[in-house]
Amino acid sequence: MSFKPTSLAQLFDAPDEQHHGVFGWLCGYAADAGFLENAIERFSGLTQAQRAHQGRIQLAVMLDPGNPQIAPTEAPGVLHLPVKAAKLPFALLHAKVAILGFQGADGFVLRVIVSTGNWTRQTLDESLDLAWHLDLFSKEADAEADRQDRTDLAAAWNFLSSLQQSFDLRLLERAAGKDNESADAATKFTGWIKNVGKHHRGYRPRFCDSRERSLIAQLPDLVRHHATGVARNYFALGSGYFEGEGSGDAFVPERIFEVLRKNTLVTGSCEKDIFVNPLACQTVAKRQSWIEQRGWTIRAARAPGYFGAAPRSLHAKFIFSANARDGSNRCSSAWVYLGSGNLTKPGFMNKAGSAGNLEAGVVFAPETLRWSVEGKKDDGADVVTDLLPIHWDDAEKTPLPALQAGQDMPERDAAFVAAPVALFLWDERPEGASLTPQGEVLGKFELLDPEGRPCKRLADGGFAWLGKRPRQVTVAWPAEGNARTASVPVIDRYGRYCAADLPALDLEEAWIQLANFPMPPQDEELAGGDSADAIDGVLADGVTLATPPSAYPVRRMMILVEDIAAKQIAIAEPDWAMWCNRLEQVLTQAKDSEVVRAFQSIALNPLHPLFAPAFRPAFAATAKTQQGARYEAAIIAAISAWQLENCSKLGERC
Repeated sequence: MSFKPTSLAQLFDAPDEQHHGVFGWLCGYAADAGFLENAIERFSGLTQAQRAHQGRIQLAVMLDPGNPQIAPTEAPGVLHLPVKAAKLPFALLHAKVAILGFQGADGFVLRVIVSTGNWTRQTLDESLDLAWHLDLFSKEADAEADRQDRTDLAAAWNFLSSLQQSFDLRLLERAAGKDNESADAATKFTGWIKNVGKHHRGYRPRFCDSRERSLIAQLPDLVRHHATGVARNYFALGSGYFEGEGSGDAFVPERIFEVLRKNTLVTGSCEKDIFVNPLACQTVAKRQSWIEQRGWTIRAARAPGYFGAAPRSLHAKFIFSANARDGSNRCSSAWVYLGSGNLTKPGFMNKAGSAGNLEAGVVFAPETLRWSVEGKKDDGADVVTDLLPIHWDDAEKTPLPALQAGQDMPERDAAFVAAPVALFLWDERPEGASLTPQGEVLGKFELLDPEGRPCKRLADGGFAWLGKRPRQVTVAWPAEGNARTASVPVIDRYGRYCAADLPALDLEEAWIQLANFPMPPQDEELAGGDSADAIDGVLADGVTLATPPSAYPVRRMMILVEDIAAKQIAIAEPDWAMWCNRLEQVLTQAKDSEVVRAFQSIALNPLHPLFAPAFRPAFAATAKTQQGARYEAAIIAAISAWQLENCSKLGERC
């Protein structure tokens, strides 16, 4: 079977069946809902319907402000964060980096991804791009062999956490005065990184970025440290974009080669290849003769055979160098750079600032690498032409097409900037429904109804809302003389972001959802959601669910209470807040079931036994602890939803 590498989307898959995605951060120049929906389903293991029901953020995305907003409903579980200001302290946010956190029974896994491609469907379907990644397992993180990975993780997280300062993070803060699963997941993720992401003496990160120094200024030292300082006799590089017109005499690939030659990392007679997209290679097309006179061979990038016949265009940015020896198929002393930085002055020659993009990449030495396959049974898994979009076809057999300059990099205005309000809380009362801003409000704005008309502002600062609970709403505000709009998510009283309505449940259905904790219900169990009769995500009063007439309400209720008690005493403390939210939510969904109505008819509260310390884990046995207080608040809320607050309490002496 021939080799085929993992796609960029497949890098969001859990490392094995024992792990599931918890939270992740990523940044990039561009992304779209098609790619992110694919990625979040792989990461979470949940369908779109399940994630919409769950209402939990699992991927936080920071993009160049020129990327239009990816609305919360387009890829449930993904949060596209807006920039705080339209102008960032660098030319473009061009780096493409992700760190993903996975939870397993025996610990966690942190994955670092550095990509040359954007988080888009075009990357998957049309581009030649590259990605590098590492997995760091917590159970093995103390091993000496993992010190390099820990150092790389620390460097990548330092980069992403620094970038967060330019983005509006209000959405990830706790809201509504109660524990929030999204914020808890982000906090857990950060704790994992602090636990294992450390710089070790004698180790330098393979990860690099352009915040303080340009990529070219860092390249020689990185190569020497990670791949030895010998001179190589083969040198290749490629880029999806080169300098456009007006670049002057400087040709960035030549300058990169000269820097490496002066540092004795390539020989003076080194073979030099430059790989391009013939249909759009900017200054390479304009100055082809000049480039070839300096010893470069210009080649069209070629897609490896595993891509099939569909055409793909070069977008990857890479540098490769190694020693070729007669009679040997081994790429000796090989090293690779791949990253976001195009081989241009803003991308590679300048540090981040007004004249430079924010870029990131990685320099590493492959453990084994060969020049070509050997025999029909060779799968090519470590052959350089299957790992990089390079080749050495004879020019007579595969002539270079006529080169075209293509288009220059398009200018983009800021398309997604933080709105004055980041989040609304839904509130349903007898006098009417309202949406109340959560967190700090940064300025004046209007909340628009589905018809685009401003909503009425209430005395308490909220807005009147006619109709059922929306998952997201549109706000409008003035900015620098222009009107801006953005989609802002709504949180319900269970702390669910932009969440679909919850179907009403009978007691058996309620237990199935609790028994499956921490996983959400299956798709078929969500079929009743988004009903027109729903209020605050739960079906309105007056909707009675049919249950088997032969079932005894008291017996069914006691089974539920016993099952809840047995389940929750085994819940781990880090998952307790999530359990309390789920318990309150699911019990409220059962408020109109036939069994609950039977207890209403006899004025008896059957949930009271759940207050007993024996039915709770030790850390939440009483309200003296934060966990215990949160639990009791959930039970009280469920009793209130069942309209049994003033009824006799089961198990209490008269």
